[in-house]
Amino acid sequence: MRLAYALLLCVALRGQTADHACAACHSTIVQAYAKTPMALSSGKVLSPAHQAQPAFVDNLTGTHFSVKRLGPKLLLEFSKPDQFSGTRALEWFIGSGRVGRSYLFRLDAKFFQSPLSFYSAPGRWQLSPGFDKAPRLDLTRAVEPACLQCHASNITATSMDAGVSCERCHGPGAEHIKLMSTQTRRALTSNGIVNPRKLPAEERDGVCAQCHLTGAARVARYRADGATYSPGKKLADFSAAFVWDAPASSAPLGVTSHFEKLSASSCKLPQGESLTCTTCHNPHAAASSATYNQRCQSCHVSKPCLTAPAGDCVSCHMPKGAARGVDHSSYTDHSIPRRPRPAGPAALERLRAFWPGEPSARDFGLAYAIVNRIESAKRLLSESLNASDVAAMAQLAQVHDREGREAEARPLYEAVLRLDPRNASAATNLAVIRIKAGDAVGAIELWRAALAVNPALTGARMNLAMALYAQGDRPAAMIEIQAALRYDPDQPSAARLLKQLQQK
Repeated sequence: MRLAYALLLCVALRGQTADHACAACHSTIVQAYAKTPMALSSGKVLSPAHQAQPAFVDNLTGTHFSVKRLGPKLLLEFSKPDQFSGTRALEWFIGSGRVGRSYLFRLDAKFFQSPLSFYSAPGRWQLSPGFDKAPRLDLTRAVEPACLQCHASNITATSMDAGVSCERCHGPGAEHIKLMSTQTRRALTSNGIVNPRKLPAEERDGVCAQCHLTGAARVARYRADGATYSPGKKLADFSAAFVWDAPASSAPLGVTSHFEKLSASSCKLPQGESLTCTTCHNPHAAASSATYNQRCQSCHVSKPCLTAPAGDCVSCHMPKGAARGVDHSSYTDHSIPRRPRPAGPAALERLRAFWPGEPSARDFGLAYAIVNRIESAKRLLSESLNASDVAAMAQLAQVHDREGREAEARPLYEAVLRLDPRNASAATNLAVIRIKAGDAVGAIELWRAALAVNPALTGARMNLAMALYAQGDRPAAMIEIQAALRYDPDQPSAARLLKQLQQK
């Protein structure tokens, strides 16, 4: 009966297995996993754990904020005196709450990140990472499905399931449930599911690295077959990871630098493949400091700690520190230093591949573009250009465009859009090139296409409005500017343009 129920649930989900389908046979594991940070890494804002906060003013943007409870949900209120006011319903949270939580709101079926996040250590709401550098309120940070892969499951452009599902580590479950429901399961050579413990070391470690390794840059490899990673495969066949060519201890601590730091630790190096993430972490259950102390002492029993024999191993040898770009919080250093290391500047000039083997010039070029080494990126991408590689062509086009070489950028943007008509960045940039060349009709078509993908592109919306006005369609231009201010109310140039159009 339990297997029959699970099989029906898989069919209902069109092959995407919900965790409660797994619970039909693995109830103890699923119940324990439901309390882990991975399982709690996202969800709908429905519980009192999400705290409201009285009004406060952000000094950088001059915006008045408050976070209020609206029934079971949260409502973000924002305003600037005599300029604008508005609200956004915070529907989803991202983050387990151990460090903090960011929030998402939805406008016209598109997810956007809230400018405020809740930070657990100080116990208060503050600007979200990256928003603390902007001089004005930004409500246009779109959250694409790819951004949510390590926080949610079964993600589409307009919906998702809460938390990291069983399938993220074990692969698709529908075939497993189908096989295990047959009467011949004892004779099966494969049960249709991935058990990471039984994989070769590289494939095993890739299960964790898919979300816990970012490095200085990580890029998706070009694959003509369009295949994507799933547990059991080699992650390095699908993505190339790069780190700075410097000692791991000197590289900046990142939110997801666990894997790269561990790889250079004094614990990992002598043990090699035998030590992996699950040597210390049980992915199916939440752990305490005492649990980790036991893990440490299982290897170091012959050399007990002389400094604090009854103390906490982790607090000394896995110190917490601020991650790059993230204030109000701290993250664990997985390089496991024997003694505390003094903080010092890192030589962040050259990238090297994290995985064994030499990445392609294309992968290096994209990585250098991510870390803003533009000359290196341009040279490498130009040398390795592939007329079917959307990511590389789009990046090289942007490099040419940024440096004023529109003649080189234009054919690349056009090629990108032939392969990927929903590439909003290529569409907006090509539209600017076209309108400069006198093709207003072509530019308007491209801006409309980009806004259909992401309606909160303020620059594209304003350019579209000005192009429509230049063609004599003032009502249509005003509609576009009003739409821009709906998504991006703290946009003074849009407000000025609307006022000018209203006075004409």
